[in-house]
Amino acid sequence: MVLWVFVNPIYALSVSNLFSSNMVLQQNTTVTLWGWGKTGESITVHPSWGQSITTTVDHNSNWKVKISTPKGGYKSYVISIKSEEKNIDLTNVVVGEVWLAVGQTNITSTFEDHANLPKEVFERSSYPNIRLMTVHPKEKGYVHEDISGNWELCSQAVLEKWSELSYYFSLNLNEKLNVPIGVVVQDWGDEPIDSWHEESFLEQELSSIEHLDDDVEKQPFSFHHYDISHHALMYQYRDYKFAGILWSHGKDQPNKKGDYKKQMTTLIHHMHEQFGKIPFYYVQIAPYKYKKMTHGAVIRDHQRQLLHINKTAMVVTSDIGDIHDLHAKNKDEIGIRLSNIALKKHYKVIDNQLVESPELDRVVKEGKKLFVYYKNSKGLHFEEGDQGDFEVSGEETDFQTVKAKVHRGVVILELGKIKKPKYVRFGWNSRAVPLLVNESGLPASCFSKQKILDKNQKAL
Repeated sequence: MVLWVFVNPIYALSVSNLFSSNMVLQQNTTVTLWGWGKTGESITVHPSWGQSITTTVDHNSNWKVKISTPKGGYKSYVISIKSEEKNIDLTNVVVGEVWLAVGQTNITSTFEDHANLPKEVFERSSYPNIRLMTVHPKEKGYVHEDISGNWELCSQAVLEKWSELSYYFSLNLNEKLNVPIGVVVQDWGDEPIDSWHEESFLEQELSSIEHLDDDVEKQPFSFHHYDISHHALMYQYRDYKFAGILWSHGKDQPNKKGDYKKQMTTLIHHMHEQFGKIPFYYVQIAPYKYKKMTHGAVIRDHQRQLLHINKTAMVVTSDIGDIHDLHAKNKDEIGIRLSNIALKKHYKVIDNQLVESPELDRVVKEGKKLFVYYKNSKGLHFEEGDQGDFEVSGEETDFQTVKAKVHRGVVILELGKIKKPKYVRFGWNSRAVPLLVNESGLPASCFSKQKILDKNQKAL
């Protein structure tokens, strides 16, 4: 009975906190609104741009309606929600583009986290059509039907507490699309990626393990078997309509067990199941002085290998991080890079500009040289005399650093005394900051054990 009361605490008419005055709704689509009330009670929802819709509260005290939204613009609306005994008015509602930004604490790093606040930002920070909802994490292991948080208009009064990454992402989109931009932001610091998975998936994995050790460090998976958090993280957005997802995660994963590539693939699959095949743009972790020299590089390479998944893109941050600080003060640039990707790939309002980093395509051997081909390679070059940190291994030799140069967008590696090259790797160190960049100044990701093809495109 105590649990039932906890799960169903509301009997009078209410609406999820995701829907409040000052919110942004996704344009040109069908959105779902939901809330709670007395079982059997009639609920009427009237958006000021359209017709009223009536539904009935079910036996679990839930109600839900679907409404169509108009084209985005700066006109504000009212949504009235009425029962027999109560009326709720959501005012100053606008319609535009809404994104979900989730992950670890780098996604919510605020302006006040700076040692020196960027004065020019605060001098022009009143943007009522950029709106943010910061969601407060709830206790794990419990059923949570609703989020905790509220929508805010961008102003000097609130900006210090805002996610800097989300602000710059929204600002760039607003200026290019000319519609209101809303971002729902939620982080959970130090949580492994598994915690964002659906409970059913975690339970399936756990059931396949013969023995679970009470010592977290000895467990075969990166999550603790009591650490099931999906309900506190993602379930609360169950029927929400987003344009896309921004993801920043991986800080503590090098200290955990498990296959990050597999776990992140599962996460993207679950996100697409929950929200539809919407864009999933993520931030690669930056170089950092991890205890083990390649742990960070392994995670970065796992993240790189997910770019084949439809509607994904990755922001490489090796050029703007700080190997001494996991929370480097560079979220403005990350937000801009994410927004440029969205503007080109999703909204298609950017044409010729390169917005993605050079992406490894293949390595081909011709004579005593290797040719490393990249996508997004226009203007490819090494910055400041950097030689790229390329290494090659042979059948009987360990990895050795080789000379590298760039010619017409292709990296050429000199094999020297390596007669039978087998693998190539690049930037393979958690602290490595190689600066192989394209004409937009975007750096290439590290990679490891890339197989080498002969000139007929067959593996050596």
